[in-house]
Amino acid sequence: MMMIKITQPNGEDRFFENYHQVCDYINGIERRRESESGTKKAWSGTKKAWSFVRRQHETLRHLYYGTPLLKDILTQKEKEAVEKEMWLLEIVKGNREHVTQLLVTNRFDVEPLKRDWCNDYFLDCGLSLSEWFMKKT
Repeated sequence: MMMIKITQPNGEDRFFENYHQVCDYINGIERRRESESGTKKAWSGTKKAWSFVRRQHETLRHLYYGTPLLKDILTQKEKEAVEKEMWLLEIVKGNREHVTQLLVTNRFDVEPLKRDWCNDYFLDCGLSLSEWFMKKT
């Protein structure tokens, strides 16, 4: 069984079983940081943006067809996800101006991408993330 440990700025350790949980944790930190409107700084002390989100084509289709004004705002990849009925993976690493969008199926293994994104996030914040495998007894 794999375990992932992160050390928070206050010195406390948090443990996770997979990178999906770590991504949820980081996305939660970033949502709170954004909602605080800059009153508190992110771990890295900068106003960077980080997110790792998988969007269902049904959600995008609702925006595309249900809100005509948004139709022109959607990116080409978002429109393509609607047309091809595929999920859209959106990855932001520190800067909202440089967003990576990938079309994926629900069978696509995103765990390696999540691992890379989490590692990049913690490197950018000056924190460490470690993983290890535990033997079942």
